[in-house]
Amino acid sequence: MSKEGVKKRRLTKSERSARKDKIISFIVLFVVSVFFVFPLIYMLGTSFKTDIELQTHPEKIFPSPGEWTLDHYSTFIINNGKPDKLPFWMINSLWSSFLTVLLTVICDLLVAFAIVFLKFKGKNVITKFLLLWMSIPGIIGTAPSFAMYAQIKLALDISGGVGGYIYSYFWIVMPGISGIFNMLLMRNFFASIPKDIVDSAKSDGAKTMTIFWRIVVPLAKSTILLIVLFAFVGAWNNLIWPQLILSGEDEFWKTVTVGLTGYTHGGGWGQLGISTAVSAFTMIPAIIIFLFTQNKMIDGLASTGIKM
Repeated sequence: MSKEGVKKRRLTKSERSARKDKIISFIVLFVVSVFFVFPLIYMLGTSFKTDIELQTHPEKIFPSPGEWTLDHYSTFIINNGKPDKLPFWMINSLWSSFLTVLLTVICDLLVAFAIVFLKFKGKNVITKFLLLWMSIPGIIGTAPSFAMYAQIKLALDISGGVGGYIYSYFWIVMPGISGIFNMLLMRNFFASIPKDIVDSAKSDGAKTMTIFWRIVVPLAKSTILLIVLFAFVGAWNNLIWPQLILSGEDEFWKTVTVGLTGYTHGGGWGQLGISTAVSAFTMIPAIIIFLFTQNKMIDGLASTGIKM
């Protein structure tokens, strides 16, 4: 075979440009990944260090062989042979986050379905209002919402006990389901469903709720899982609002994020180990939710019109 036959084909200008773009994209993604992942790796390594290892210089990311310990994890889970406050904080965060997810999905499905498939006066005005609402920073409504919470609590004379606990978490959960972003994701997906499918069902005599539950909702499975992920992570990581609501309440009422702030104020090297262990431990539910939804995440984003 001649040398010309084995000679590599020269890349065209467009192919060279595409290869260059891929290399640049890889470098940028690698740098960004390191920027976000390194603190997590450092946190995980620090959580397994002994108090002596924490004071060693130069500092290492992971403990030396034979210096690994679970003492920091056992400290905040079991205290003097009894469950410490963290298991209760986890339960508070879990049930309130799952309730937020459930109500968010139901509300987003119903509102998006009404906007896309139902005919009523003022639909365009409502859609524009929702878009305007999304552009307003949520922190602006914190002060008036807290004032309303405090006034109602004072008027009803709710303080402590089961009633106070339910009332406080009602106010923690409800603002979480009013997020506009997730609803617009669902609305964008519903708008992409061919109208012929719905019209055919109507012509066959299907009622509105039958179309909703048997046709539209099954098609929205990927988008629902995407919203589950967004809603759960948002509720689980929520700090400012629960901290306001739960200020002055029983220590066992706190959520994980609110309780975690107590491990960030001084306390020596042992406190550093405990705070990193608590942070690593509380990441587990969010990671589990992500693992269950990751396969459908890209499909959900694509179906809502967001390009990856």
